[in-house]
Amino acid sequence: MDLQPGQNISLTQRQPAPATIEIALAWEPTNTALAIDSSAFALTGQGKVRDDGDFVFYNQPALAGGGIQRAGDGRAFAVTLTALPAAIERVVIALTIDQGRRRGQSFGQLNQVRAEIRDAGSQAVLAAFPLSTKMMAETALIVGELYRRNAEWKFRAVGQGFVGGLAPLARQYGVDVADDPDTAEPPPPPAAQPAPASPPAAPAKPIRLEKITLEKKGSSISLEKKNQGFGEIVVNLNWNQGGGGKGFFGRLTSRKVDLDLGCLFKLRDGRAGAVQALGNSFGSLQQPPYIQLMGDDRSGASAAGEFLRINGRHWDELDRLVAFALIYKGAPNWSETDAVVTIQTPDQPTLEIRLDSHRNDQRMCALVLLENQGGNIKVTKLVEYFQDHRYLDQAYHFGLRWVAGSKD
Repeated sequence: MDLQPGQNISLTQRQPAPATIEIALAWEPTNTALAIDSSAFALTGQGKVRDDGDFVFYNQPALAGGGIQRAGDGRAFAVTLTALPAAIERVVIALTIDQGRRRGQSFGQLNQVRAEIRDAGSQAVLAAFPLSTKMMAETALIVGELYRRNAEWKFRAVGQGFVGGLAPLARQYGVDVADDPDTAEPPPPPAAQPAPASPPAAPAKPIRLEKITLEKKGSSISLEKKNQGFGEIVVNLNWNQGGGGKGFFGRLTSRKVDLDLGCLFKLRDGRAGAVQALGNSFGSLQQPPYIQLMGDDRSGASAAGEFLRINGRHWDELDRLVAFALIYKGAPNWSETDAVVTIQTPDQPTLEIRLDSHRNDQRMCALVLLENQGGNIKVTKLVEYFQDHRYLDQAYHFGLRWVAGSKD
């Protein structure tokens, strides 16, 4: 069933009623130069968030308290209706173009945006919302919304453009935004105010929309260590779920490539090794190497991709690591994976690295280098391709010995 703007469908009158609804997003062409981000707003009956924890986006991928989970690549949201707080009556799903105003971009550069509403358990498609965007001059798009009416949950197709990008959109729903990456000029400083007689209570920290994309191979950025260290550093790899074919709908089909995330590491004391699914070397967060691979998604069922977690409280004991992706099964076809790496560190901007160059004759790709420089983290985009672990190891001088391995 294809929906038109303004049309709705019931979600909870179906038998059996789906426990979790998945909103899968796609656009055409898939290889667009636009950097498209997705977000969700959990709203009360007044059309506002209760607080900034009700804003789900790349820097905050889950609803505080549960109920909404954003996929690692931003192409889907899983909404568990029974887990939503009682005060939440609407969940708005939106797309925005990162720095679209500054770059002179708009949704008019796409042919179409599509949302599929699915039963997350059975993956049955309940409805689809194809929206032509050719005439849209906006850089933000409200795709649709889940809403509760008389104890019944429905989905409404919206398809409304919004001027201004993510920061103005978030403010409309009551989110306290600290920065606007799409603003060409910084706002003027506030007028001086007389000092209060007694210091006020510290306000809650506003949401940071800052995201940094390392565009060029070899480009770097340094993350400075805070007083309490880095906390948990999360490296996520996500890729095109449409290995079944090219085209607009391809991303919504099942994966055919088993793409694995792993890393080579070296500690300050000279010990080196690998964290990867091969050989079941999943690592540990609480003891050396303080790096752990969180599972191995062989089926492609996880929309969130694969994760490496690094215990930043022990960053001083790490010297460096190279995160890599390996095509374990299937013919190497990096150009079809459309893979993206994100690095999230508490109180730091989200870092994004895209695999924008390809070597389809090689099975491994060195993604990113993290180095300990004076206690800070230097992050460098690599995107260099190798036939296997030995050649990658030689290129980055870890000095390991390699034998054939497999995944049980």
